[in-house]
Amino acid sequence: MPTPNENTTTSRPAVEQNENAHDSCLEGTWYEIRVKGHLGREWADWFAGLEFKPCEDGQMLLCGRIVDQAALIGVLIQLNRLNLALLSVRSLGE
Repeated sequence: MPTPNENTTTSRPAVEQNENAHDSCLEGTWYEIRVKGHLGREWADWFAGLEFKPCEDGQMLLCGRIVDQAALIGVLIQLNRLNLALLSVRSLGE
């Protein structure tokens, strides 16, 4: 399991949560993000609202609604900070 870079903290999730964003989980676009590597459930807070789906080939899917482009970029930045290689980002629609 990858470990975060020295500059990374675990106190702030990748997708900023506020009352409106959290309560409006029906808003946003569904995404499927594929990375090389796996994360344990202890990282779930960093990726609030996204489901982890480990694959047998050493890859992992993060799936779920992301409220806007800024939140998507936040998720991608967190994956980068964890040194996970980004393989694909696929929009599945609203």
